[in-house]
Amino acid sequence: MPRLDLGNPYDYYVQALLDTGLYSTYTEVVKDALRQHMDSHTESKRIALLQAAIAEGEADIQAGRVEPYSPAMIDRLTAEVLGDE
Repeated sequence: MPRLDLGNPYDYYVQALLDTGLYSTYTEVVKDALRQHMDSHTESKRIALLQAAIAEGEADIQAGRVEPYSPAMIDRLTAEVLGDE
């Protein structure tokens, strides 16, 4: 398999990781870096979605688009979600 030419300082860093024995091949280093990158972006997207949902909820509260809690409200929402209506 061809080796990527990452250039310095990346090649030096990869070689240092290989020298420690943490990784046995150049490919393992690159795969692990890509895996970590993908994981961090997935987590960032999840956080952004949660922040957007919180902001939407806060906007609804400020605009008065709320319904006071009641057991009947929970029953109605549960029925909607489950398709029992």
